[in-house]
Amino acid sequence: MRLPTEKNSFHAQHSAVGAHSSFTLGMHGAPGGLALEKGQPADGAVYVGTIVNDQITVLPFFEHMNNSEIARFDHQNQPETCHDALTVLEAKDITRDYRFASDHFITDDIHFEVISPFGDLPDPSTADQATNKRAACPVVFAKLTVDNRQGKQTKTALFALGEHGCPMPIHEPGKFTGFLFGNGNLGFATDALVEPLQTFDLSKAKKPDGTQLVPRFGGSYGFMMAVAPGECREMHISLGTFRSGTATLGLEMPYWYTRFFTNLRDVLEYALEHKDWYYQQAAQRDTELEAATLSDAQKFLIAHASHSYYGSTQWFDDSGKPFWNVNEGEYRMHNTFDLTVDMLFYEMRYSPWTVKNVLETFIQRYSYYDEVRLPNSDTTYPGGISFTHDQGNHNNFSPEGYSSYEISGIDRRCFSYMTHEQLVNWICCTGVYVCQSQDRAFLTRHLKTVKDSYTSMLNRDHPDPTQRTGVMGCESSRCNGGGEITTYDSLDSSLGQARNNLYLAVKSWAAYLALAELFRQTDETVLAQQATASAKLCAATVMSKWDDVLGYIPAVFEDDNQSAIIPAIEGLVFPK
Repeated sequence: MRLPTEKNSFHAQHSAVGAHSSFTLGMHGAPGGLALEKGQPADGAVYVGTIVNDQITVLPFFEHMNNSEIARFDHQNQPETCHDALTVLEAKDITRDYRFASDHFITDDIHFEVISPFGDLPDPSTADQATNKRAACPVVFAKLTVDNRQGKQTKTALFALGEHGCPMPIHEPGKFTGFLFGNGNLGFATDALVEPLQTFDLSKAKKPDGTQLVPRFGGSYGFMMAVAPGECREMHISLGTFRSGTATLGLEMPYWYTRFFTNLRDVLEYALEHKDWYYQQAAQRDTELEAATLSDAQKFLIAHASHSYYGSTQWFDDSGKPFWNVNEGEYRMHNTFDLTVDMLFYEMRYSPWTVKNVLETFIQRYSYYDEVRLPNSDTTYPGGISFTHDQGNHNNFSPEGYSSYEISGIDRRCFSYMTHEQLVNWICCTGVYVCQSQDRAFLTRHLKTVKDSYTSMLNRDHPDPTQRTGVMGCESSRCNGGGEITTYDSLDSSLGQARNNLYLAVKSWAAYLALAELFRQTDETVLAQQATASAKLCAATVMSKWDDVLGYIPAVFEDDNQSAIIPAIEGLVFPK
């Protein structure tokens, strides 16, 4: 998707699968770069461009360019910044082509491509060692092409990072050149024939005699590659992250990639050796989205969401078993269930084993049983199973049966419990997973949880079966006198209340249909009929709330609520 000039300035996360890392750039005049477990863009600089004689021309992928030499060493003789020595390209000079697994920045003589390969993620329990290693490698790529076929003097291709801290240069003659920084957790390397660059001031990349100073304190570092007149040369760069040892607390786990790689140097070298396979995988994704019968706007949204999704993923090693986690963006909450259900269909396309993995983690560690009460009553009745809002945050896993978010004693405000919503989320996710994967072993193994979930749905409607409407009418005892909320609590007051809420009513209808299908597949004929009847009852209740005067169904079925909410349609996506 070639973007108009006025729309080509925005950040994109270019991320390895399961590493919670990102090489972020694209917004003009903004910081970016390589980051690990940050939840937001790096606050460094990315310098991509050319040097001709003493003139440096770069893409605008930095906020400012401080001269660390004056700040730390030479106050008398250095200018405060090196902007004056640079020509920074403007938006009108750059064409951006944003795709599913790649991002292209094109000028008259530069083609800078960032490649974030992904595809069908193999089930680690059945994949062989080589396939697992290739899938888990925590790396993305950049490819810098400088075209000097029409030129009359040498151009020097430039790629460098700035303000990421002082690096450790690495060099294997005939293999690769690179830099490690961030205590060896971040780095990049190239297999091209380049001259390494490390300097305080990028404007001093080369002295007039063509040589350069390489102070080991320099905060800007990267590569220079000579491109003679008549030539067009490419520089392939692997950008990786690596965190060794235990990476989490609560559940102590290292990253899955540590099973196959010793350190970051190992990652960067392996990636360069196998770059053709990774490039081919990215090209397949680009072709796949381009061929889709979608509008350009829809393709853009899918590409952008995919980049950010992988930047939030973590693939851990739980005592030899894979553990999949998706962070909630900058909040970094683990496997937030009301987001898991949103990512469900994407993951079923590329990694159905991760859906099963998350669902089983909720069963085994993040489920609980409660009681329920009717509004304005202290009497409690049997409730049932439900699931936590999340599994922890910031690499810290919560105690069993509790999320990092939900707090008791709060009445329908931020941080209140979402007991009913997470119950229907587990049911809907399980229904889609079983129906699409045909994993009957999973269904057989967890049939008790499926049955318990149906009982829990009924109990949260009303303790008296004759008064049930198919819609949530009770509050969880975990609220400790307060009320439950929906995931949209902060958007509108009508979405803060879960009880008698249209959004959750439609999702409950979908959950009842999913339960009916799961019971049919396990020959639980009576339960299948009952779940179908529950779905019909729920649908009838929802339809009865249509308001001819308003012209829509109000968001909450009580207190003369007249709000209209778009999320009411979400439940419609789950049934066939």
